[in-house]
Amino acid sequence: MLQDSDSWLDVLQDGLGLARAGEFDQALDKFERARELAPARAETACALGREHMRRGQVEEALELLREAWQQDRSLVTAGTSLGRCLGLDLHNFAEAHKILDEVDSRHADETTSRLIRAEVLLAEGRHEEAAVVAEALQASSSERVAQSACLLMSRVENERGLCAIQSSGFERAIFAFKRAGDLDPLWPAPHSNLGAAFEKLGKFQRAEAAYREALESDPGYARGWHNLYKLYRRQDDDRASESIERAFRADTASVAIAADFALWLLAENDPESAEAILECHARGLGDLSESWASLAIPLAAGGGHKLVELCLRNAKQRSTDPDLIARTEVLIESSPPTTPNT
Repeated sequence: MLQDSDSWLDVLQDGLGLARAGEFDQALDKFERARELAPARAETACALGREHMRRGQVEEALELLREAWQQDRSLVTAGTSLGRCLGLDLHNFAEAHKILDEVDSRHADETTSRLIRAEVLLAEGRHEEAAVVAEALQASSSERVAQSACLLMSRVENERGLCAIQSSGFERAIFAFKRAGDLDPLWPAPHSNLGAAFEKLGKFQRAEAAYREALESDPGYARGWHNLYKLYRRQDDDRASESIERAFRADTASVAIAADFALWLLAENDPESAEAILECHARGLGDLSESWASLAIPLAAGGGHKLVELCLRNAKQRSTDPDLIARTEVLIESSPPTTPNT
């Protein structure tokens, strides 16, 4: 066992270096070791909490980050990380803002707190308030802060576009999505959303180009492949088959993609493969009754009635909720039909 009273700090710094290098498993070992050596130090709780948060282990992260912030209110990283965990992971927006207010009151010029504040506001649906914060930070003398603010403004513009589409403001949406793509060219979502806006206006060639641009930035972007499939399908383009296959390969957990792939195979007179796709999707989600029931709704809307029967049968066999099938059937009845595949 290490005897040096400062050895916990050496171990912690080793862990931080490993984390920066992407060696997260080794970093976790170091953070846990530092925590063992100095359980009363806020720095060890903070580092371990941040690693748990990165791994999506939210409850563990929350406990450690809250402890770190309570132990040492001068440790800005503990406060900002706690605010992020509360706001972005748990959607406890009120407490997240309270923590960030505490950070700001103690560290008035802390830009990381303001960035996280903008992220929380965006997650909360307060897009314009997030924009005010992000736009101010774009003028920061810190290149890191300015770049982070630029990426955040890309998210704001994307949300503006989505809001515009909901009110049929397609031209406004196109402007916002283009702006979002310019601010973060490597993020595929605004390019894909731009394609959807063009498609709504009947500008199919421009829609295809936008979808392709999304896939150039991320070839594994499932939504881009799915949108491309729907465009090709409405045009009776043979490339629809490859597009829906690529979409499913990229995201087997998506109900919409799994249902569309099954409906496509059913239309191609391949019911066995259609059933296999549904089974693959359900298995990936734990083969639960809810997984099967959720598939029945888009399948019914698409006209895949034989597949609906399969899903409801599997849901019933696995369900401990006597009302699940009845609720699903009500949703099926109330769902508007799409163009049938059968």
